[in-house]
Amino acid sequence: MAKTGLAVAALILIIMALICLMAGSTRLDFTRVFTPGSVESIVFMSVRLPRVLAAALAGLAFALSGLLLQVASGNDLASPNIIGVNSGSGFAVLLFLCFLPQHFLLLPFAAFAGAMAAAVLVFTISSLSTRLSSSSSLILAGVAVNALFNALISTLSSLKPEVMGSYSAFSVGGFASIQPSSLVAPAVIILISSVLCIAIAPVLDVIRLGDEIASSLGYRPRRVRMLLSMLASLMAGAAVSFAGLLGFVGLVTPHLANFLTGGGGRRTVVMCALSGPTLVLLSDLLARTVVAPGELPAGVFMAAIGVPFLVYLLTRRARHA
Repeated sequence: MAKTGLAVAALILIIMALICLMAGSTRLDFTRVFTPGSVESIVFMSVRLPRVLAAALAGLAFALSGLLLQVASGNDLASPNIIGVNSGSGFAVLLFLCFLPQHFLLLPFAAFAGAMAAAVLVFTISSLSTRLSSSSSLILAGVAVNALFNALISTLSSLKPEVMGSYSAFSVGGFASIQPSSLVAPAVIILISSVLCIAIAPVLDVIRLGDEIASSLGYRPRRVRMLLSMLASLMAGAAVSFAGLLGFVGLVTPHLANFLTGGGGRRTVVMCALSGPTLVLLSDLLARTVVAPGELPAGVFMAAIGVPFLVYLLTRRARHA
């Protein structure tokens, strides 16, 4: 049954990717797509294919990052922004736009550097706590770092309001201006990390059982949670570098994967890896077609999916409290 579910999820992902390759403001004659120099070939190879690959990679990275963080923190509301990845990346991009706008092509590197700097800061603060559990200290450190970087973003936006137009598209998240060259390094990081996530799936199951049981089985829970969070930060930082601050993927997808597989095991990780790209591809498809020939950010549609789901999770928690 589990294998059938994974096969169906993989088929849905493939179908969604094909629809995204075909749909858009420009109709393509697919008999000419592979004709060198044709309009169809240029649009397909330079715009459609990189955009679909970018959306799939972002969905993969944010989904698995969210799963790792929910396991590491023991909090089913955790997502990449819980450890300050989004706010750190956003501050770095805004800082870059304020002082080095002429080097616009280096913006993805600034986004990745900001995400990783925020993650390192969270881990450093969390490691200083000895009285709190590893999951609690991680969440509290993430909240503190988020607050810090959000305050810095507000300060910069007040001092340099002229850059907010350029920053706004990044802050919502989307794939309108994807450059194929900007995907190479993040793709390598995301794909290697994804394989590693599948390999360590049994460790996730042990950590879910609690620190005491994990310790009795020979694991060091604090260290494992830190390593899971570092891997999640690496993946999310790589995705943010080209997708912007795309929200809710890391929150929604792990819950969807757990529901579809029954929770636990390598099949949940794989389902997460299939569902995340499908959700982001769907959001990007809606972004390109709802107001065609105009376009909305994919983050708007991801939020339309994520906000009701977050409300549902909060109400469910309240009922079981």
